[in-house]
Amino acid sequence: MKRNYWFIAMGIVWTVIFSGVSFYWAMGGLFGVRSLGGAIYEMSLNLPPSFVIIVWLTGLIKLLGLILLLMLLVQWEKLIITRIEYFIT
Repeated sequence: MKRNYWFIAMGIVWTVIFSGVSFYWAMGGLFGVRSLGGAIYEMSLNLPPSFVIIVWLTGLIKLLGLILLLMLLVQWEKLIITRIEYFIT
């Protein structure tokens, strides 16, 4: 199966940016928070500890996509593993 390394690289960059936004919000950043909605915007102004933990966890979950994309770069011996990865990603 032929790999398109540009798409994998763009996916890696997008995943890092996407999760980085969550980490930025967890550290108290307010840029773009207003687009999330009323209740979340109100919580981001006060930053209760439970909200900060949830935002950090969502950032970590988003980074799981990075692991999947990096696994696409590995040359697996069995073709079935590569095909399963492509369907998952």
